[in-house]
Amino acid sequence: MAIKRLLMPVALCAAGLIITAGTAFAVEATAKSGVNVRTGPGKDFGIVDQLTAGEVVTITECAPSNFCFVQHDGPDGWVSASFLLPVEDEEEVIEEGSGDNPECSFGFNVGPGGPSLSVNCGDEPLPPPPPPPVPDDEDEEAGACFYTGNGLSGDELCVGLGTRNTLNATFNNKISSVQLLGGAKARLCENTNLGEYCRNVNNDTDQLHTSINNKASSLTVYVGVPPLPPPPEPIEAPVTHSTGPIELKQTFQANLDNGNVGGAGVDIWYQAVTAVEKYITPQGGAQLALGNGSNRGYDGCAEEDFSGDSIPLADVPPGTYVCAKTNQGRISQFRVNGFAGTTMKLGYTTWAN
Repeated sequence: MAIKRLLMPVALCAAGLIITAGTAFAVEATAKSGVNVRTGPGKDFGIVDQLTAGEVVTITECAPSNFCFVQHDGPDGWVSASFLLPVEDEEEVIEEGSGDNPECSFGFNVGPGGPSLSVNCGDEPLPPPPPPPVPDDEDEEAGACFYTGNGLSGDELCVGLGTRNTLNATFNNKISSVQLLGGAKARLCENTNLGEYCRNVNNDTDQLHTSINNKASSLTVYVGVPPLPPPPEPIEAPVTHSTGPIELKQTFQANLDNGNVGGAGVDIWYQAVTAVEKYITPQGGAQLALGNGSNRGYDGCAEEDFSGDSIPLADVPPGTYVCAKTNQGRISQFRVNGFAGTTMKLGYTTWAN
């Protein structure tokens, strides 16, 4: 006599998975949160995909390790049963089969202690669920591992949450792949202190994007929103040592460290070879740099190439700026404001060392 075998509704919960025994079965479940899909029934197997929260999958097999084989839109594989929930309002499925009692069904408990078979006839309740399963690696401590080779190979650097503002020679500009742990994310940056270009890594990555592959000099590992880089160090404004006007008569010399005309420590000479051939000539070890004649301030003058060469007066019409390095080693800049007869009117600023 043909007997109907009743496939009881599937109960999936944190305590374990109860499925109807048989040669084959297929039931639907949903992922209660993001969870890894692995190549085998355990957290030591490789990751091939990841379910998203609410994703519906089909379970075709379960193992004593509390992992079930799922099929979905993506690479199929094994998922921890503790991260699966039953599909609401699932209908009973009736199959033709054989047996003596059409009201009985077979159950298969999967828990930390291993599988066990149960029988339910009529109104007899299913056995209580097993103890909570061993958590999958989604409960691991958050962190990340960085590798110098593609495919998580080469030298390994594993860190917890936090920031590394510099990387040592083994990993500086050499990170090529990343493995994330416990829901963590990573941010890799080209410069130290999370500076210049940065790129976020939100999933395990066998080869980083070309924009950051083998280019990272600092990194941070975080959960949620990436931390902001530290603010840049404030730039100290240069301190003025001496400033003011200088009226430099033809053939006279001036000291750019104090603005005096004549005396010891002079830096420039208003040289007149003839009535038309005239120069500004550095003195006493001082040096000059005409550059483009613009106002370059301390930073611009400090970057100039100085020399002991004279500058023809024809090259410094009124409005021209000249950078100088005094014989005391200070950075200075003066402007040719104009002429009164043969007297050259200057305005200068010299900065402290």
